[in-house]
Amino acid sequence: MPDKLKIVALGSGNLAHHLVPALRDIDCHITQVYSRDISRAKSLAHLVEADAIDDITHLDTEADVYIIMIKDDALESFVDKLPCFNASQTLAHTAGAKAIDILGKRAINYGSFYPLQTFKRNQAMDMSEVPFFINGNNATATANLRIMARMISSKVEVYSDSERMKYHLAAVFVNNFNNHLACLTQNFLESNGLKFEHLEAIIKTGNEKILQMQACQSQTGPAVREDHLLMEKHLEIIKDDKQLSEIYKIISKSIIDQHRKEKA
Repeated sequence: MPDKLKIVALGSGNLAHHLVPALRDIDCHITQVYSRDISRAKSLAHLVEADAIDDITHLDTEADVYIIMIKDDALESFVDKLPCFNASQTLAHTAGAKAIDILGKRAINYGSFYPLQTFKRNQAMDMSEVPFFINGNNATATANLRIMARMISSKVEVYSDSERMKYHLAAVFVNNFNNHLACLTQNFLESNGLKFEHLEAIIKTGNEKILQMQACQSQTGPAVREDHLLMEKHLEIIKDDKQLSEIYKIISKSIIDQHRKEKA
């Protein structure tokens, strides 16, 4: 790979607003930022001193690496609009749930460049702590993507499409589902005139325990103790909320079953 990589950023969303500056910070030359919304392309391009485009036919065809950072469900149709890349170029996507082979119709060297993290545009993020899962269709692509990832992060692994998908699913459980439970909890408390902010300490402690010890071993609460009397009292409080009641029952049963399995 060249000493100073020329990179085209294809996308301007939450991920791009973290990844593209990180690439600039490791001395890559971001030549262009593409977005269907030119104002968003210009906003990100300004941060990294790149050109902004909203027309894929104006793509810089002399770059070394092209990184697609768009929604998973739009990826395949977007790839169809790209030009064909030569043997000295690498095409990558950042999707957690898409196979790399969809890039094969446009590139000789291609692969995944997936950061396992949730991103918000204006949220501070230390990219050196973000795990990057890379995988190329050949040795050249894998090496190129590994070099870039290791310049950003200390946590780089090579994983297949199926392995990456399993991590993506795991992230949905520990992040998206967890956030949804917090959302429902906040709504419940506020509808009863109570403050969600008082849960801040227990949320932090719970997350720290998960990271410091085996998650199953850190489980506490009435379900793991099989305190059915207390669980019935909880269900009585939320009896008029069918959704919350069902979630409480399903998760409590799962905790009980898991704990019994561990004791067996």
